Amino acid sequence: MIENADNIDKEPPAFEARFQQDLLNHWREIQHNRKFPDKREFRPQKFPKFLPQLAIVSICGSNDYDDRLTGATVSEVLKLDRSHGRLVSPPDGAVKTIIHDMLDRAAKANGPIYFKGNFQPAESASIPFTVLVLPFSHNGDADVLDTLMLAFDFSKRRKLEITLPTGNMGAEQPTDPTA
Repeated sequence: MIENADNIDKEPPAFEARFQQDLLNHWREIQHNRKFPDKREFRPQKFPKFLPQLAIVSICGSNDYDDRLTGATVSEVLKLDRSHGRLVSPPDGAVKTIIHDMLDRAAKANGPIYFKGNFQPAESASIPFTVLVLPFSHNGDADVLDTLMLAFDFSKRRKLEITLPTGNMGAEQPTDPTA
């Protein structure tokens, strides 16, 4: 389920992950007064720690997408296996619906868009996420959108809460040697 989708004009939303703001800043630096920056100008070496959280998708036509790259964290969290699991066609139908909804909205947005929501796979717990989607052009054509970069953050997905019981759990209490 997508809780909200914010088109980003001049004022970005409050990103939950700092690297998403850094990616947006880099995108704006390489935009050079164009509608979409050329994807060849993107410098992944500026974000080595976060590459596993990125996915790059080509736009092949209206509502038609193809994976170019899917980071290891994205693959692991969304349970995409190496043999046939692709971001644009994940094995779980609920995840696929959300991914395609985000891609369709991003392709129509004509600019960066920020999503917040929860994946609810059939066989596992809910997975909270945020994702910044950045549009890119290709071959120097400033107005032709052909690539979307998705920067996922799943950092809030697994919170371990431990509740310790109160009282004696059957263990012997240390005795006072002076008693």
